[in-house]
Amino acid sequence: LRKYRKRCMQDMHQRLSFGPKYGYLSELQSGEHFLQTVEERKTTTIIIHIYEDNIKGCDLLNSSLTSLAVEYPMVRFCKIKASKTGAGDRFSSDVLPTLLVYRGGELVS
Repeated sequence: LRKYRKRCMQDMHQRLSFGPKYGYLSELQSGEHFLQTVEERKTTTIIIHIYEDNIKGCDLLNSSLTSLAVEYPMVRFCKIKASKTGAGDRFSSDVLPTLLVYRGGELVS
Protein backbone atom coordinates (compact mmCIF):
# COMPACT_ATOMS: atom_id res chain seq x y z
CA LEU A 1 0.00 0.00 0.00
CA ARG A 2 2.88 2.39 0.80
CA LYS A 3 4.55 1.68 -2.53
CA TYR A 4 1.29 2.32 -4.36
CA ARG A 5 0.76 5.59 -2.51
CA LYS A 6 4.33 6.71 -3.20
CA ARG A 7 3.97 5.91 -6.90
CA CYS A 8 0.66 7.82 -7.08
CA MET A 9 2.26 10.85 -5.42
CA GLN A 10 5.18 10.74 -7.87
CA ASP A 11 2.81 10.50 -10.84
CA MET A 12 0.77 13.43 -9.58
CA HIS A 13 3.89 15.51 -9.01
CA GLN A 14 5.11 14.84 -12.56
CA ARG A 15 1.74 15.83 -14.04
CA LEU A 16 1.69 19.09 -12.10
CA SER A 17 5.27 20.06 -12.86
CA PHE A 18 5.11 20.06 -16.66
CA GLY A 19 6.44 22.96 -18.69
CA PRO A 20 9.55 25.07 -18.52
CA LYS A 21 11.26 25.97 -15.27
CA TYR A 22 13.02 29.27 -14.72
CA GLY A 23 14.05 29.99 -11.12
CA TYR A 24 15.73 33.35 -11.75
CA LEU A 25 14.95 37.01 -12.53
CA SER A 26 15.89 37.71 -16.15
CA GLU A 27 16.64 41.09 -17.73
CA LEU A 28 14.75 42.00 -20.92
CA GLN A 29 16.83 44.13 -23.29
CA SER A 30 14.22 45.87 -25.45
CA GLY A 31 10.55 46.49 -26.05
CA GLU A 32 10.64 43.82 -28.75
CA HIS A 33 12.17 41.31 -26.33
CA PHE A 34 9.38 42.25 -23.88
CA LEU A 35 6.67 41.45 -26.45
CA GLN A 36 8.42 38.25 -27.52
CA THR A 37 8.57 37.06 -23.92
CA VAL A 38 4.86 37.68 -23.36
CA GLU A 39 3.87 35.87 -26.57
CA GLU A 40 6.27 32.91 -26.54
CA ARG A 41 4.73 30.75 -23.80
CA LYS A 42 0.97 31.02 -23.51
CA THR A 43 0.83 28.51 -20.65
CA THR A 44 3.38 30.30 -18.45
CA THR A 45 2.55 33.07 -15.99
CA ILE A 46 4.96 35.95 -16.57
CA ILE A 47 5.65 38.71 -14.06
CA ILE A 48 7.45 41.75 -15.47
CA HIS A 49 8.92 44.50 -13.33
CA ILE A 50 9.38 47.84 -15.11
CA TYR A 51 12.05 49.79 -13.26
CA GLU A 52 14.82 52.36 -13.37
CA ASP A 53 18.08 52.42 -11.45
CA ASN A 54 18.39 54.43 -8.25
CA ILE A 55 14.69 54.33 -7.41
CA LYS A 56 14.43 52.83 -3.94
CA GLY A 57 11.22 50.90 -4.53
CA CYS A 58 12.61 49.41 -7.73
CA ASP A 59 15.74 48.11 -6.01
CA LEU A 60 13.67 46.52 -3.24
CA LEU A 61 11.25 44.92 -5.69
CA ASN A 62 14.11 43.49 -7.78
CA SER A 63 15.49 41.89 -4.64
CA SER A 64 12.11 40.42 -3.69
CA LEU A 65 11.44 39.11 -7.21
CA THR A 66 14.85 37.42 -7.26
CA SER A 67 13.86 35.49 -4.11
CA LEU A 68 10.37 34.69 -5.43
CA ALA A 69 11.79 33.40 -8.72
CA VAL A 70 13.70 30.72 -6.82
CA GLU A 71 10.59 29.71 -4.84
CA TYR A 72 8.29 29.63 -7.91
CA PRO A 73 10.34 28.22 -10.82
CA MET A 74 7.22 27.61 -12.97
CA VAL A 75 6.60 31.38 -13.13
CA ARG A 76 8.81 33.51 -15.36
CA PHE A 77 10.08 36.61 -13.54
CA CYS A 78 11.52 39.38 -15.71
CA LYS A 79 12.61 42.98 -15.37
CA ILE A 80 13.10 45.72 -17.94
CA LYS A 81 14.26 49.30 -17.63
CA ALA A 82 11.47 51.75 -18.42
CA SER A 83 13.80 53.54 -20.84
CA LYS A 84 14.20 50.32 -22.88
CA THR A 85 10.49 49.54 -23.25
CA GLY A 86 9.94 51.91 -26.16
CA ALA A 87 7.25 53.59 -24.07
CA GLY A 88 9.53 55.32 -21.58
CA ASP A 89 7.35 58.44 -21.53
CA ARG A 90 4.51 56.36 -20.03
CA PHE A 91 6.74 55.12 -17.22
CA SER A 92 7.97 58.20 -15.40
CA SER A 93 9.64 57.85 -12.00
CA ASP A 94 6.26 58.72 -10.43
CA VAL A 95 4.74 55.40 -11.53
CA LEU A 96 7.77 53.19 -10.88
CA PRO A 97 8.11 50.47 -9.87
CA THR A 98 5.43 48.98 -12.11
CA LEU A 99 4.56 45.30 -12.00
CA LEU A 100 2.72 43.60 -14.89
CA VAL A 101 1.35 40.06 -14.77
CA TYR A 102 0.61 38.14 -17.98
CA ARG A 103 -1.13 34.80 -18.35
CA GLY A 104 -1.93 33.26 -21.72
CA GLY A 105 -0.42 36.29 -23.45
CA GLU A 106 -3.00 38.57 -21.81
CA LEU A 107 -2.39 41.25 -19.19
CA VAL A 108 -3.96 40.09 -15.91
CA SER A 109 -2.99 43.03 -13.71
